[in-house]
Amino acid sequence: MIPRILLLGSFLVTVGVHAATFEGKVSFKLTTARGQAQEIRQSIKGDKVRIEMPGQNTMGGIIIDSTKREMTVTMDAQKMYLVMPMANPAAPAGGTGKTEEAPQLEKTGEKEKILGYLAEKFVATQGNSQTELWLAEGLGAFMGLGNGGPAGGRGGRGAAPQPWERALSGKDLFPLRVVTHDKDSKENFRMEVTAIEKQTLPDSLFAPPADFQKMDMGGMMGGMKGLPGVPNLPGMPGK
Repeated sequence: MIPRILLLGSFLVTVGVHAATFEGKVSFKLTTARGQAQEIRQSIKGDKVRIEMPGQNTMGGIIIDSTKREMTVTMDAQKMYLVMPMANPAAPAGGTGKTEEAPQLEKTGEKEKILGYLAEKFVATQGNSQTELWLAEGLGAFMGLGNGGPAGGRGGRGAAPQPWERALSGKDLFPLRVVTHDKDSKENFRMEVTAIEKQTLPDSLFAPPADFQKMDMGGMMGGMKGLPGVPNLPGMPGK
Protein backbone atom coordinates (compact mmCIF):
# COMPACT_ATOMS: atom_id res chain seq x y z
CA MET A 1 0.00 0.00 0.00
CA ILE A 2 1.04 3.62 -0.39
CA PRO A 3 0.39 6.80 1.60
CA ARG A 4 -3.09 8.26 1.31
CA ILE A 5 -1.76 11.43 -0.26
CA LEU A 6 -0.28 9.44 -3.13
CA LEU A 7 -3.55 7.61 -3.61
CA LEU A 8 -5.22 10.99 -3.91
CA GLY A 9 -2.44 12.21 -6.16
CA SER A 10 -2.87 9.26 -8.51
CA PHE A 11 -6.57 10.06 -8.82
CA LEU A 12 -5.93 13.71 -9.56
CA VAL A 13 -3.02 13.29 -11.88
CA THR A 14 -5.25 11.84 -14.46
CA VAL A 15 -7.53 14.85 -14.59
CA GLY A 16 -4.87 16.48 -16.82
CA VAL A 17 -5.36 17.57 -20.41
CA HIS A 18 -3.22 18.04 -23.48
CA ALA A 19 -4.41 21.53 -24.37
CA ALA A 20 -2.57 22.82 -27.44
CA THR A 21 -5.40 25.32 -28.01
CA PHE A 22 -5.58 26.56 -24.42
CA GLU A 23 -3.12 28.11 -21.99
CA GLY A 24 -4.16 29.09 -18.50
CA LYS A 25 -5.71 27.70 -15.33
CA VAL A 26 -8.73 25.47 -14.72
CA SER A 27 -10.29 24.68 -11.35
CA PHE A 28 -12.30 21.52 -10.61
CA LYS A 29 -14.49 20.15 -7.85
CA LEU A 30 -14.60 16.36 -7.49
CA THR A 31 -17.21 14.63 -5.33
CA THR A 32 -17.14 10.89 -4.62
CA ALA A 33 -19.91 8.50 -3.58
CA ARG A 34 -19.15 9.25 0.07
CA GLY A 35 -19.95 12.90 -0.51
CA GLN A 36 -16.37 14.01 0.05
CA ALA A 37 -15.40 16.98 -2.12
CA GLN A 38 -11.88 17.82 -3.30
CA GLU A 39 -10.79 21.00 -5.06
CA ILE A 40 -8.20 20.72 -7.81
CA ARG A 41 -6.39 23.44 -9.70
CA GLN A 42 -4.65 22.90 -13.04
CA SER A 43 -2.17 25.05 -14.90
CA ILE A 44 -2.12 24.10 -18.60
CA LYS A 45 0.45 24.96 -21.26
CA GLY A 46 0.98 23.02 -24.48
CA ASP A 47 1.62 19.35 -23.66
CA LYS A 48 2.17 19.98 -19.93
CA VAL A 49 -0.23 20.26 -17.00
CA ARG A 50 0.52 21.15 -13.39
CA ILE A 51 -2.03 19.94 -10.83
CA GLU A 52 -2.28 21.36 -7.32
CA MET A 53 -4.54 20.43 -4.42
CA PRO A 54 -5.26 23.30 -2.01
CA GLY A 55 -4.95 22.14 1.59
CA GLN A 56 -2.49 19.33 0.80
CA ASN A 57 0.57 20.87 2.41
CA THR A 58 2.75 17.77 2.08
CA MET A 59 2.68 17.86 -1.74
CA GLY A 60 3.66 20.84 -3.86
CA GLY A 61 2.12 19.68 -7.10
CA ILE A 62 1.94 17.10 -9.87
CA ILE A 63 3.34 17.85 -13.33
CA ILE A 64 2.14 15.83 -16.32
CA ASP A 65 4.09 15.67 -19.59
CA SER A 66 1.69 14.07 -22.08
CA THR A 67 4.36 13.80 -24.80
CA LYS A 68 6.83 11.89 -22.61
CA ARG A 69 3.96 10.08 -20.81
CA GLU A 70 5.51 11.00 -17.46
CA MET A 71 4.29 12.56 -14.24
CA THR A 72 6.42 14.38 -11.68
CA VAL A 73 5.32 14.71 -8.05
CA THR A 74 6.96 17.55 -6.10
CA MET A 75 7.12 18.03 -2.32
CA ASP A 76 8.08 21.61 -1.51
CA ALA A 77 8.65 21.16 2.22
CA GLN A 78 11.20 18.39 1.64
CA LYS A 79 12.62 19.77 -1.62
CA MET A 80 12.16 16.41 -3.34
CA TYR A 81 10.47 15.14 -6.48
CA LEU A 82 9.54 11.80 -8.02
CA VAL A 83 9.15 10.92 -11.72
CA MET A 84 6.84 8.06 -12.76
CA PRO A 85 5.58 6.70 -16.10
CA MET A 86 1.91 7.13 -16.92
CA ALA A 87 -0.36 4.21 -17.76
CA ASN A 88 -1.74 3.57 -21.21
CA PRO A 89 -4.96 5.61 -21.63
CA ALA A 90 -6.41 2.84 -23.78
CA ALA A 91 -5.92 0.21 -21.07
CA PRO A 92 -9.06 -1.42 -19.64
CA ALA A 93 -10.06 -0.95 -16.02
CA GLY A 94 -8.85 -3.63 -13.64
CA GLY A 95 -5.34 -3.86 -15.02
CA THR A 96 -5.97 -7.19 -16.82
CA GLY A 97 -4.13 -6.10 -19.94
CA LYS A 98 -6.95 -7.51 -22.09
CA THR A 99 -8.38 -5.42 -24.89
CA GLU A 100 -11.78 -4.03 -24.00
CA GLU A 101 -14.04 -2.12 -26.34
CA ALA A 102 -14.60 1.45 -25.26
CA PRO A 103 -18.20 2.58 -24.85
CA GLN A 104 -19.68 4.71 -27.60
CA LEU A 105 -20.57 8.30 -26.81
CA GLU A 106 -24.19 9.08 -27.58
CA LYS A 107 -25.25 12.65 -28.26
CA THR A 108 -28.42 13.79 -26.54
CA GLY A 109 -28.85 17.07 -28.38
CA GLU A 110 -28.89 19.01 -25.10
CA LYS A 111 -26.55 21.99 -24.88
CA GLU A 112 -25.65 24.35 -22.06
CA LYS A 113 -23.32 27.29 -21.58
CA ILE A 114 -20.89 26.48 -18.75
CA LEU A 115 -18.42 29.21 -17.75
CA GLY A 116 -18.72 30.78 -21.18
CA TYR A 117 -18.14 27.54 -23.13
CA LEU A 118 -20.88 25.79 -25.08
CA ALA A 119 -21.06 22.21 -23.77
CA GLU A 120 -23.02 19.39 -25.35
CA LYS A 121 -24.39 16.53 -23.29
CA PHE A 122 -23.26 13.00 -24.16
CA VAL A 123 -24.09 9.70 -22.45
CA ALA A 124 -21.58 6.84 -22.14
CA THR A 125 -22.92 3.45 -21.03
CA GLN A 126 -21.06 0.24 -20.27
CA GLY A 127 -22.24 -2.62 -18.08
CA ASN A 128 -24.07 -1.32 -15.04
CA SER A 129 -22.52 2.14 -15.20
CA GLN A 130 -23.94 5.17 -17.01
CA THR A 131 -22.12 8.48 -17.27
CA GLU A 132 -23.37 11.88 -18.39
CA LEU A 133 -20.69 14.08 -19.91
CA TRP A 134 -21.02 17.75 -20.79
CA LEU A 135 -18.26 18.22 -23.37
CA ALA A 136 -16.79 21.41 -24.81
CA GLU A 137 -14.31 22.20 -27.57
CA GLY A 138 -11.43 24.66 -27.32
CA LEU A 139 -9.82 23.30 -24.13
CA GLY A 140 -7.86 20.42 -25.62
CA ALA A 141 -8.20 16.66 -25.32
CA PHE A 142 -8.98 15.04 -21.98
CA MET A 143 -6.37 12.58 -20.69
CA GLY A 144 -8.54 10.76 -18.16
CA LEU A 145 -8.93 10.22 -14.42
CA GLY A 146 -7.12 6.94 -13.89
CA ASN A 147 -4.12 6.74 -16.19
CA GLY A 148 -1.34 8.54 -14.46
CA GLY A 149 -0.67 7.63 -10.87
CA PRO A 150 0.94 4.97 -8.75
CA ALA A 151 -2.12 3.64 -7.00
CA GLY A 152 -3.41 1.19 -9.54
CA GLY A 153 -0.46 -0.97 -10.45
CA ARG A 154 3.08 -2.03 -9.80
CA GLY A 155 6.04 -0.12 -11.13
CA GLY A 156 4.30 3.25 -10.82
CA ARG A 157 2.19 2.72 -13.92
CA GLY A 158 -1.04 3.68 -12.25
CA ALA A 159 -4.67 2.70 -12.35
CA ALA A 160 -6.45 1.96 -15.57
CA PRO A 161 -8.89 4.65 -16.75
CA GLN A 162 -12.64 4.26 -16.42
CA PRO A 163 -14.68 3.31 -19.53
CA TRP A 164 -15.98 6.84 -20.13
CA GLU A 165 -12.41 8.16 -19.94
CA ARG A 166 -11.33 5.74 -22.65
CA ALA A 167 -14.29 6.84 -24.74
CA LEU A 168 -12.83 10.36 -24.74
CA SER A 169 -9.28 9.26 -25.55
CA GLY A 170 -7.92 11.09 -28.59
CA LYS A 171 -10.96 13.34 -28.97
CA ASP A 172 -10.68 17.14 -28.87
CA LEU A 173 -13.40 17.32 -26.22
CA PHE A 174 -13.03 18.44 -22.62
CA PRO A 175 -15.57 17.55 -19.91
CA LEU A 176 -16.88 20.53 -17.98
CA ARG A 177 -19.23 18.28 -16.01
CA VAL A 178 -19.20 14.51 -15.48
CA VAL A 179 -21.83 12.59 -13.50
CA THR A 180 -21.67 8.81 -13.09
CA HIS A 181 -24.53 6.61 -11.83
CA ASP A 182 -24.48 3.01 -10.65
CA LYS A 183 -26.91 0.23 -11.62
CA ASP A 184 -29.49 1.63 -9.17
CA SER A 185 -29.26 5.09 -10.80
CA LYS A 186 -27.54 6.43 -7.71
CA GLU A 187 -24.95 9.14 -8.34
CA ASN A 188 -21.51 7.89 -7.28
CA PHE A 189 -19.17 10.42 -8.88
CA ARG A 190 -19.32 14.04 -10.00
CA MET A 191 -16.68 16.28 -11.53
CA GLU A 192 -17.39 19.93 -12.32
CA VAL A 193 -15.20 22.72 -13.64
CA THR A 194 -15.63 25.78 -11.41
CA ALA A 195 -13.31 28.31 -13.09
CA ILE A 196 -11.45 28.79 -16.40
CA GLU A 197 -8.80 31.53 -16.70
CA LYS A 198 -6.88 32.12 -19.92
CA GLN A 199 -3.41 33.51 -19.19
CA THR A 200 0.25 33.17 -20.16
CA LEU A 201 2.15 30.84 -17.82
CA PRO A 202 5.95 30.58 -17.27
CA ASP A 203 7.77 27.39 -18.33
CA SER A 204 9.28 27.15 -14.84
CA LEU A 205 5.86 26.22 -13.49
CA PHE A 206 6.12 22.87 -15.29
CA ALA A 207 9.44 21.62 -13.93
CA PRO A 208 10.76 20.87 -10.43
CA PRO A 209 13.05 23.56 -8.99
CA ALA A 210 16.76 22.99 -9.67
CA ASP A 211 17.58 22.55 -5.98
CA PHE A 212 15.05 19.70 -5.49
CA GLN A 213 16.40 16.16 -5.08
CA LYS A 214 15.08 13.38 -7.31
CA MET A 215 13.87 10.28 -5.45
CA ASP A 216 12.58 6.82 -6.27
CA MET A 217 9.21 5.52 -5.05
CA GLY A 218 10.64 3.78 -1.97
CA GLY A 219 12.60 6.84 -0.98
CA MET A 220 9.58 9.08 -1.40
CA MET A 221 7.34 6.94 0.80
CA GLY A 222 10.05 6.75 3.43
CA GLY A 223 10.49 10.51 3.37
CA MET A 224 6.75 11.05 3.78
CA LYS A 225 6.45 8.75 6.78
CA GLY A 226 5.33 10.67 9.83
CA LEU A 227 4.29 13.80 7.93
CA PRO A 228 0.95 15.39 8.94
CA GLY A 229 -1.93 13.78 7.10
CA VAL A 230 0.10 10.78 5.94
CA PRO A 231 -0.70 7.55 7.81
CA ASN A 232 1.94 4.92 8.53
CA LEU A 233 0.76 2.13 6.25
CA PRO A 234 2.07 -1.38 5.70
CA GLY A 235 4.57 -1.42 2.87
CA MET A 236 6.18 1.89 3.78
CA PRO A 237 9.90 1.79 4.54
CA GLY A 238 10.51 1.02 8.18
CA LYS A 239 7.21 -0.85 8.58
